[in-house]
Amino acid sequence: MPSSERWLLRDVLLAGERLDCRLRDGVVAELAPGLTAADGDQILEAAGGSLLPGLADHHLHLRATAAARRSIDLEGRPLSTLTAADGDGLLRVIGAADALARGQLDEMFGDRPVRVQHRSGAVWTLNSAALALLPAELSEKERRTGQFWRSSGRLRALTPSADHAALAEISAELASYGVTHVTDATPDGDPAALNVEQHVLSLAADGTGPRKIILSDHLDLDYGALVSDILDARERGRAVAVHAVSAASLAVLLAAFAETDVRIGDRVEHAAVCSDAAAERLAELGLPVVTQPSLYARHGEGYRRETEPEERELLWRYGGLLALGVRVAVSSDAPYGDLDPWHTIAAAATALPGGERVEPRVSFASLLTEPTDPAGAPRIVRVGREANLCVLADSVSETLDRVLASDQPRVVATFIRGRLSHPRSGRVAPGAHER
Repeated sequence: MPSSERWLLRDVLLAGERLDCRLRDGVVAELAPGLTAADGDQILEAAGGSLLPGLADHHLHLRATAAARRSIDLEGRPLSTLTAADGDGLLRVIGAADALARGQLDEMFGDRPVRVQHRSGAVWTLNSAALALLPAELSEKERRTGQFWRSSGRLRALTPSADHAALAEISAELASYGVTHVTDATPDGDPAALNVEQHVLSLAADGTGPRKIILSDHLDLDYGALVSDILDARERGRAVAVHAVSAASLAVLLAAFAETDVRIGDRVEHAAVCSDAAAERLAELGLPVVTQPSLYARHGEGYRRETEPEERELLWRYGGLLALGVRVAVSSDAPYGDLDPWHTIAAAATALPGGERVEPRVSFASLLTEPTDPAGAPRIVRVGREANLCVLADSVSETLDRVLASDQPRVVATFIRGRLSHPRSGRVAPGAHER
């Protein structure tokens, strides 16, 4: 529904020109110098700050990010480093360096229900007390080990789903960074339950975007099943987003796309281990990669330690992929990576291996692209387009300099569908006044 808010953004910097921007009925109504305020207009004095399309996070997990706020995050440390955890209810631990078995958790926590997620997000381990709370039917292996692979949907019965308040908190934080679009990469669950202000492109089975397909990192790679899943998505009129972390899974993915062909909207999630040969094939096929520099910033030491020596220089590539013709976009993969897109820009410029680092302007540009084409051309602010906008206090170049200096960029305002979403304290942004 179009916003009824009426705004005049004065003295914004757009494509090198200082002008004013009028918002009406949820769209950009006028762009010109010296616009006159009308009755009922709210005025935002931008003082030469940049007017941009709102940023897009091309891969995150909204429910998991909300749940992570109610969890203990080990940030890649061993579970043995966990100290006191007050309370007697279900203990939710994320970011663990190890994936222990049920019996080991029983020894550590006794009768308190505990669920622990490995830092990869791929596997949860439950102790006996937590297993007893799970209404779902368990396999013999799940009951013996307590381990659940790629089973977040089944485990939601253990805790209430992320409620409206928790998702609203995440939405407000995203808006404070200038984010107006998100791609929820969770393969299951109800996309309609993702109650956030941002535009949501869902990769779920019933989602609105490409269909998420997860390939095993190492074992049980089923080429036939992958081809079948891609063709099934094609029959339903959907592109696919294929999760591939290991070199083996990427090889299977490339072979499958050679058989099924590539359609607009297809994408590769992560490509965390990618050789030059694989990159060249990605470029030939026209498959874009959605990568997450903040994951390497958080866990790079662990990734290198757990990777075979010959593959260590192939981890979380970015600059090298671009040089070989692969289209690349960045994202957070929150809660596993950093939700703040400006931290992602900094990580791409400073935390990746030397040859893979890219200038801030490169990763920043990918945050301005359409969610349906994450490595395509940046969106632009234009009269008649929906007002999904970010207003910075500085120019883009000054803002990116602040990012490199580890200084938080100053987002003056974020508009989603023409409605002010940031700041939340009152309807008028700091420095603005009502007429």
